[in-house]
Amino acid sequence: MATMKRWWLAMLAPVMLSLGCLGGPDTQTSEPVPAELREGEAALATAVFTGTVKDVQGKVLPGATVSINGINRTTDSAGKYFVSLTAVPAGYVLNVNKAGYGPVTQFLAAGKLNAVHVLPTATVRPINPAVNNVIETADVQISIPANSLVNASGQTVTGTVNVSVAAYAPLSMPGDFTAVNNAGRTVALESIGAFFVGATTSEGAAVNLGQNKTAQVFLRVPAQVKTMPPCVLTGACRAAMWRFDNATNRWVEQNANFNPTSSGTNFTLIGGPASRPGNLVPTNGGLGTWNADIEKTAPACTVVQFVGFDQTCYDLIVNLQLMNAAGTYISKTDTVGSDALFIALYNTRANVEQEVGISFPAGAPASCNNFTITSTPAPVGGYPVYTPSGGFTRFDSGAPWGGVGFPKDPMGNNIDLDDVLNFNDPCNSRVVFEHN
Repeated sequence: MATMKRWWLAMLAPVMLSLGCLGGPDTQTSEPVPAELREGEAALATAVFTGTVKDVQGKVLPGATVSINGINRTTDSAGKYFVSLTAVPAGYVLNVNKAGYGPVTQFLAAGKLNAVHVLPTATVRPINPAVNNVIETADVQISIPANSLVNASGQTVTGTVNVSVAAYAPLSMPGDFTAVNNAGRTVALESIGAFFVGATTSEGAAVNLGQNKTAQVFLRVPAQVKTMPPCVLTGACRAAMWRFDNATNRWVEQNANFNPTSSGTNFTLIGGPASRPGNLVPTNGGLGTWNADIEKTAPACTVVQFVGFDQTCYDLIVNLQLMNAAGTYISKTDTVGSDALFIALYNTRANVEQEVGISFPAGAPASCNNFTITSTPAPVGGYPVYTPSGGFTRFDSGAPWGGVGFPKDPMGNNIDLDDVLNFNDPCNSRVVFEHN
């Protein structure tokens, strides 16, 4: 029966449109995790989520709002939260935000215990909205003309306005790299720069660009990407500007005067309601979470399995090196608890080499390191490599799986453990870490 299945962790996701708290009648301080759930033994019909919210320096963040499929919680003094929901096969959208930080959104195919969510620290600049302003950080430059910011009623704001700007690493941007282009087609994305920009009055009320007011942005190529992929400059690959829609967990292509250079992307924010495919209104929502991205219409997916590891070997640290359009390896690190027997890497580039590895947490027994790594396709020469604290391998990502987003089984449902064990998933590459 469907209720007897578990939907496991989906990786390559991470975020959100607002830095403010979400409030509402469901908001409450996170309660302690019941003992019977600490080992991942939740009822099969229940999806349980626990975790900690931190900043990039590792400091815990109390008072952050965590929302999962519309149910809100507030992190406690230790930055922790607990949410229990009725399990749904379609998966879960998890949003995390806190004033002064860039928001985070992640798609999860199943409940997840002991997650760690890292919010990028925002640069907050007070400005006088009655004059021209230029806000610049290491990642982005934003030029906001005088008298272009308005409140929720559409009135031009006066007095001090605080502008918050936060950048995202290429594999840590909001959502799960799934998007809708101007033709209405669902596609996958590869980031060449992503950031959040929001603004509030001194009282904390949100403001945005007024109708048809514009602001010019230069978004630098992230340090990990190094340089603009040549295919973007030649037009060999399709790139555009995309704005994150928190309600749908999708990036949506916007008309934004996309103009890439070797070092970054120039584009325009236009005040007014965000446009949707088929909507010819020349507005793109103004402030919010933005991404300069390469479109991928035929992405790959990889199943990563963890077999036979003792509880003392967790949480496993998963280390990824994924190739981008410029042939540069982009890194990402995440953790996997004992409740996840597999993860799916998806919306990745097809038919290129990729590297997947694990390492064990500090204090794990030496016996944890007695494991083997196998992959399909077979690893490239010199791999796998074993280290004192883990190991990694490099292999081809395989052909496209035939869809976009989290991989589906033949019935059109998100793949689960049964599908993986019976090779009923569509992914054309797989790596298995198996304890001996």
